[in-house]
Amino acid sequence: MSSNGNAMVKKDSSSALKKHAKKAMKHAAKKHAAKKHAKKAAKKTGGKVRGSEIVYATDYGLMTAFHHMQRASVVISLMEKGTGEDLVDLLERGVKLYRKATEGEEGNKFVLRAIGVLRAAEHLSLAGLYSARDKHRQKVASPSPEWLEKFIAEADHRLEKIEHTERSKGTDLFPVTVELLRQAENSDHDAHLAFELAMAADALCFALENGL
Repeated sequence: MSSNGNAMVKKDSSSALKKHAKKAMKHAAKKHAAKKHAKKAAKKTGGKVRGSEIVYATDYGLMTAFHHMQRASVVISLMEKGTGEDLVDLLERGVKLYRKATEGEEGNKFVLRAIGVLRAAEHLSLAGLYSARDKHRQKVASPSPEWLEKFIAEADHRLEKIEHTERSKGTDLFPVTVELLRQAENSDHDAHLAFELAMAADALCFALENGL
């Protein structure tokens, strides 16, 4: 019985090992085929392979701008009629930049500007909706404002560096950005509103830094 039992164990173990080896080979073949396919796709489109993921900087930038645009549009649609005209104008301005980024060889020049303007529109639309829906605000204490204070100070420093930069189309947005930072600094009673205003100012500063 002992001898037969050992023989059965050996036989079963051998069978299991063979079965496992087949599965491993099959899995390796699939993985190799996936990598080969990714390399071919990258070669065809000029992208870089990172494992099986292909990253395109321009596509990522456009997708980022696109999502900021859509979120801003949805939030603005919730506002009361006759309000937020300046915000709608900012959104339309961002949409124009996005369209320019998708057309022609100079697309890369406009994509960062589009991201900045559309991200600002998103944060400002959230700030407006947040203020309009005051009764739904959660009555809880905010965390320490130290991080936000440093963020505002850094954005202010960045604005100082580009204050005298010559620009053709973003001249009106520079004072708007400065004002948003001042409002964020003076919103000590409402940490979240200060956050949205500071994020909008940062976004516009980003657009101005990139040639707007």
